[in-house]
Amino acid sequence: MPAVVDLFCGVGGLTHGLRLAGLNVVAGIDVDESCRYAYERNNEDTRFVSADVSILRPEEVAELYPDEGIRILVGCAPCQPFSKYTKRYRKSEQNGGRGKDKWKLLYSFADIVRHVLPDIVSMENVPGLAKEQVFTDFCKTLIELGYNVNYSVVYCPEYGVPQNRSRLVLLASMLGKIQLIKPKYTPDNYRTVKDTIGCLPEIAFGKQDKNDPLHCAAQLNAINLKRIRQSKQGGTWRDWNEDLRLSCHKKESGRTYASIYGRMSWDKPAPTITTQFYGY
Repeated sequence: MPAVVDLFCGVGGLTHGLRLAGLNVVAGIDVDESCRYAYERNNEDTRFVSADVSILRPEEVAELYPDEGIRILVGCAPCQPFSKYTKRYRKSEQNGGRGKDKWKLLYSFADIVRHVLPDIVSMENVPGLAKEQVFTDFCKTLIELGYNVNYSVVYCPEYGVPQNRSRLVLLASMLGKIQLIKPKYTPDNYRTVKDTIGCLPEIAFGKQDKNDPLHCAAQLNAINLKRIRQSKQGGTWRDWNEDLRLSCHKKESGRTYASIYGRMSWDKPAPTITTQFYGY
């Protein structure tokens, strides 16, 4: 059976998907030790390795694989440096500002590939990465090593993800040509918000489901309750009465920020949700 190592594994979402697909994920590697519990709880029999990929010796990765069988290396380096959301910080990061080390992680990924030479490599990230030199260098390294490389930007609802999100997906193989499967969903049957969370029981604001601590609702003051009651599916704060609007939205500089306080549509995919979804 093919054996998989998952770099930058986080709490194990990719690992879990690969396991559901029948693949043997032997280990996940991440620098954040707090991910261990969720990773191991949801992926029994898969080892969590707490390590910094930027300083991890490739030999340590190679040792995680069985002696025989197809070796697969997957990973998603932290994508924030390449996203549109953080574009305004880009210059300072490249010049040594915050987050500059994250730019190097794809080079670390390439270095591990160069030494381990897995049979198949898969990497996904934000679409903006495709325009960066680090991605060009990553692809060049794979091609020079003899991999067949294929990458494209995919629209996630076409693959069953209930979120309006696009991702750059790269596949590379030493075994021959490789490409992503064709889309499995169309606008007629995209998975929706209702499909995904419609089974959750109703709870009042400020309360928590006794059977599911992750299902909870924030405490709300009186004016925010009024705002929510006036919010329409797929709508914005522009649907509210004038007296409920925030001062910032009444200014010329704030009129274009329609997604703030926006409401999801029950029968459509959700909007893209950022890591820090409370960041405006």
